Amino acid sequence: MTTFIAVFNIVEERSCPYYSKGESLIYHNRSVILPVGRPACFKLIRELTTLLFQLIPRVGSSFKEMQDTVYTCGGCEGGGLIKFQLAETERQKSVFTINKGEVAVSGGLDTIPTVELLQCLHMHQKTGKLVLDVEQGTGEVLFVNGGIIAAQFKKLEKQDAVFALMAETEGNFRFIPELSADLMQTQELEDFMALLLQGLKLLDE
Repeated sequence: MTTFIAVFNIVEERSCPYYSKGESLIYHNRSVILPVGRPACFKLIRELTTLLFQLIPRVGSSFKEMQDTVYTCGGCEGGGLIKFQLAETERQKSVFTINKGEVAVSGGLDTIPTVELLQCLHMHQKTGKLVLDVEQGTGEVLFVNGGIIAAQFKKLEKQDAVFALMAETEGNFRFIPELSADLMQTQELEDFMALLLQGLKLLDE
């Protein structure tokens, strides 16, 4: 399987309780690698995951525009903030390659909850198959242009499968940006936000 790696250098830090200027943040295959001895900031990890969906369409082309962009973590309640930039190294040039049908993004549900993962794929209008490997088995959610067209988990299908997967908090995920021509013609189950809100309501009950 093709290796996927992205390195971000922290270029500015303002009262951040965790990270410092000059340190690097690395997304490598299934893991976000933080500076040694530093705790995980889930808000930062979510921001990095969102950026990955912007990187994937540029595979095989120049990353110059994205390298020139300074990103932020969004800040925390305590006023902490870091800014970071994508760093392109010789190592990255050789591994920023994703072949047809291979995993484009993968990670753990401890770094990005299922609900936010679904929102991220919807927001970036992704097409492909989200596979979630959790304790009770493997579930799949299929997307076309950010809309959910099918889902299955255990004996559940469609909306019920999506709702059940939204409740899962431990396990791994992988997103494969490939669907057959027939599936590409499948209608969306229902409006994404309506589906998401219904699932969140069920989680609260």
